[in-house]
Amino acid sequence: MLNRFMSLFSSGMRAYKVQNCSREKRVGLTAKSLQDLVTKGRDKLHIPEDEEVTVVIEDDGTVVDSESFFKKLPSQTVFIFLIEGEIWKGAGDLIFEALNNLHGTARRSELADQIRDLMVDENAPEKISVMSQYLDMLEMDIESEERYENEDWFDGLSKKYKTKSEVMRNSAQQRIRSYYVTAKEQIQKEADPATKSLLLDLLEEIHTALKSNDFHGSYFDRNAAAKQRLCDKKGWFKCEGPFDRDTCDKLHTINPYASRGYRQLFGLWNLDHVIEKSREVIPTLLEAARKKPKYANMNWKEAYRLLFTRENLKLVQIGCHKKASRTDKRCDVADFLLK
Repeated sequence: MLNRFMSLFSSGMRAYKVQNCSREKRVGLTAKSLQDLVTKGRDKLHIPEDEEVTVVIEDDGTVVDSESFFKKLPSQTVFIFLIEGEIWKGAGDLIFEALNNLHGTARRSELADQIRDLMVDENAPEKISVMSQYLDMLEMDIESEERYENEDWFDGLSKKYKTKSEVMRNSAQQRIRSYYVTAKEQIQKEADPATKSLLLDLLEEIHTALKSNDFHGSYFDRNAAAKQRLCDKKGWFKCEGPFDRDTCDKLHTINPYASRGYRQLFGLWNLDHVIEKSREVIPTLLEAARKKPKYANMNWKEAYRLLFTRENLKLVQIGCHKKASRTDKRCDVADFLLK
């Protein structure tokens, strides 16, 4: 094997791949010159001698018409052999076509298969990554809502869920409930009985309000009223950026309604408290309860606003979720007291 490789290297031979425009056939060969490549390629692809051939690079459709240019191309380059009337704009053109056909289902399966073929033949990880993202887009099913329309989306979920919106609504409710539970756990650690009792009463007020608002399930429900949801009517969510920024510079977006994979990936998106729940809101609430004058009442609505509403919550893709100290994002003891 080594001797054969050394022989090919010393003779100027290098390995390439050739393919016809219809992508029906792709074969490997060795060639030492452009003419050698054309001759052997014709034979491998069964192109008659009297048929004029144009050789182009698969990646971008660049025409290879000189020996000097051919020599600069790396081993394993894929060449497309075009005959009269055929056009090849590059592998990227297939992706462009796929994007243009995202809203039409007639050719999605065919386009997906073609992209998979490219991925199998491609060795560059970065290109495979880009193509896999487009493949995901082709295989999305955003429009379906009922379980019977897309059973795969519901894989691993309870049979009680009949629609995607029910699942997403429950997902939002679970997050809000978890914030309530962690707040209650933090308050129950209070050593002073009077302070603890005062705050547990406040939590009862908050819990009643949460139930009346259905634990804000509307946040992830694309069928909810526009002002109550965080997505558009098709289920697209946009990252709102880190706690210290007004927008997401990377323009992160996701649609968990599109596929089971995106639904699972959405679990990595955070409903982030701008003024931190455990480090700032609850400690300040505890301090307010300890310092409360006899004539004052606890402002449970302010606690509710900071813990559970969009005024202090941002939907953030995990890459934009900063865990740094938020020294400039504070609340005040006085805000939790009513005279």
